[in-house]
Amino acid sequence: MRFGKILMIITFCGAIGISALVSVLKPETEFSEKENRYLETMPELDVSDILAGDFQKDYEAYINDQFFLRDTLVDFSVGIQRGLGRRDVNGVYIGKDDYLLERYTDEDFKQELMEDNSYFLSVFLNRMIENYGSGHVVCMMVPGKANVLTEKLPSLAEGYHEDTVVSALRDLLSAPEILLDVTEQLKSHQEEYIYYRTDHHWTGLGAYYGYRAWAEHTGRTARDMEYYQQETVSEDFYGTTYNKVHLDVLPDSVTIYHPSEALDISVNKNDGETISDSLYFPEEIKEESDKYRIFLGGNTAKIDIKTGAGTGRTLLLFKDSFANSFVPFLAADYDRIIMVDLRYYSDSLSGLFLQYPDITDVMVLYNVEKFIEDDAVASVLDAWLEEE
Repeated sequence: MRFGKILMIITFCGAIGISALVSVLKPETEFSEKENRYLETMPELDVSDILAGDFQKDYEAYINDQFFLRDTLVDFSVGIQRGLGRRDVNGVYIGKDDYLLERYTDEDFKQELMEDNSYFLSVFLNRMIENYGSGHVVCMMVPGKANVLTEKLPSLAEGYHEDTVVSALRDLLSAPEILLDVTEQLKSHQEEYIYYRTDHHWTGLGAYYGYRAWAEHTGRTARDMEYYQQETVSEDFYGTTYNKVHLDVLPDSVTIYHPSEALDISVNKNDGETISDSLYFPEEIKEESDKYRIFLGGNTAKIDIKTGAGTGRTLLLFKDSFANSFVPFLAADYDRIIMVDLRYYSDSLSGLFLQYPDITDVMVLYNVEKFIEDDAVASVLDAWLEEE
């Protein structure tokens, strides 16, 4: 019996050791299809980072992401944690009605990056206010699912305190009224299907309520839901949050919204890389597990949309993926919408303004948690300031 236990321990340790060795020797995996995110890569050695403890944290995240047979071990770990009665597994709350909600704590974010992102974004927005006027600039911060669907959370669980992040950003703005926090508007509809159960994004309906909040904020009249023809394009969507836990839950459905009055839509992605006459890309979800790609074909550096709306207005939109399902509701309000995703954009921002001298309005739209962990915000806007 004792020999058997020793043999089991040796075997387990050996397996871990071999996996660790293979993890170091194998080529790095850049992107996880299951989690729909980029994985951590080997951090650069820097004495100051080592002394501050940042290198150790980054290296631990790198090992966790690049560990050999990682997905198999994640599934195994989820099974054990569920068996122990955990209410959250792998950073995901197991909520009511098959809702999976991302769990965030202070330890999940780098304080310095959070502060840098708020500072550089505020500098950018303040410059836009100077150039276009506060009535033509909006910064919409979209709350995470756990901060809206509070009734779906397990008992005693709570969302991340996003209000402190939003308040800190507001305090840095020369015209604080441009900041639009849509948390309360979304909470008033939390009994409706406004976030996917298995994905971190809002649904088309959630994006519509965000559009209504934007319309009220900017003095416009939002179009009623009856203005749109609804089309359900998928009923078997398992999203990014599901891919962290692989639990037996109901799949999501994906619905898109067509305006009753057809617009002359032209979509140009990355200066001619992809051309389309629709804001929806159904071909993208036939083979892809990420059904959210129906909206504008997923994320890319730049998308130039012409609508034929006849409003005389052009919008520059800095965004994350939450904007992809939001923009279809804006199409009738602008002749042109230039969407820029800073995570993928590598050209000059100064050159961008020269390329589009017809810009009349500027908008920034981010999910709060994704904003404070996105290292492209500070780096790209810092480079832009050096160009100016």
